[in-house]
Amino acid sequence: MAALNALFDKKKLALTRAKLRAWWDGAAYDEEAALAAYEAKLAADAANTANENSGDVEDELFDEIPYDLPPRLAALALLWGDNRVRPGDATGEGLEPARLGLAADGVLAVLGPGLSAPVEALAAAHPGRIEVFEWREETLDALKHGVKQAKLTDRVNVARIDLEAHVFTPASFDGILSIDDFAYCGFPPHLAQQLMKSLKPGACAVVEVYVGLKGGELATAFASSFAEPQIRAHGDVLQVFKDTGFALEADEDLTDDFLATARQAFKNLGERLTQAGGIEPSSARELAWETEAWRMRLKLLAQRRLERRRFVLRKPIDGPLAQAENTNAPAG
Repeated sequence: MAALNALFDKKKLALTRAKLRAWWDGAAYDEEAALAAYEAKLAADAANTANENSGDVEDELFDEIPYDLPPRLAALALLWGDNRVRPGDATGEGLEPARLGLAADGVLAVLGPGLSAPVEALAAAHPGRIEVFEWREETLDALKHGVKQAKLTDRVNVARIDLEAHVFTPASFDGILSIDDFAYCGFPPHLAQQLMKSLKPGACAVVEVYVGLKGGELATAFASSFAEPQIRAHGDVLQVFKDTGFALEADEDLTDDFLATARQAFKNLGERLTQAGGIEPSSARELAWETEAWRMRLKLLAQRRLERRRFVLRKPIDGPLAQAENTNAPAG
């Protein structure tokens, strides 16, 4: 408990940050000056907001901390754009709420965005609450930081989940967007059942996923992924949704559009490197690794040995339970 109290002690936290800043800037750390600055900050805030919750001071201190992306995420930002872990564009992402048929006050669940750019695009198009569920431990802090920097925390909540075990609250979402999750989960029926359970009757889920046949080259194509790929045949993925009870409203081939977006990102890479003024050696190694993996992935996509699909699925208004109850109801 003592360690926990120390972790959340505002003064110790502020002094630790001052020490880190000094180390980063190559300057000598002056604890007395740091303490004086902290106390002056508290005094000024207390004078201005005497009747407000003191937690506001802590929030402001957190906002002042510079956030440095880890080398891998910095490399991904150069390749795919700020706050992205894969090819994508805000225009297409902004169309998803309309595809789901969300009302303005509907609750949207987003699985697997990776970083905050897709969430920001969705939030710009949908004014309601958004529940974000991310399974990549490596991106979680950066995702939360991006949501906070975009000033979306009042209606966007971010949580980490385990795709293999997470249990959603029944009938809690008016729409679900799942991006890549079925390409990395080990047991798709569980995830599909959880999506079905968490949707309100008549609500819609949009699932974007890779499909294809297993082969030795998949290991290279997904070598830079955050989890082992679990690529399945198109028909097998469809069968999972059918067995779960979803009504299939659309099965769209996104491969060509996805390829175009990815290739354009590679074309823009040189310009972004120039604008960035170079790249740290650690990020350069990550970028080389990412580039090599994606070179193979794009090859497989171009050869149609790997495809990008979007499934639009609807939860029936009368599910299996309701049908069973109607069947057992007395006549008349």
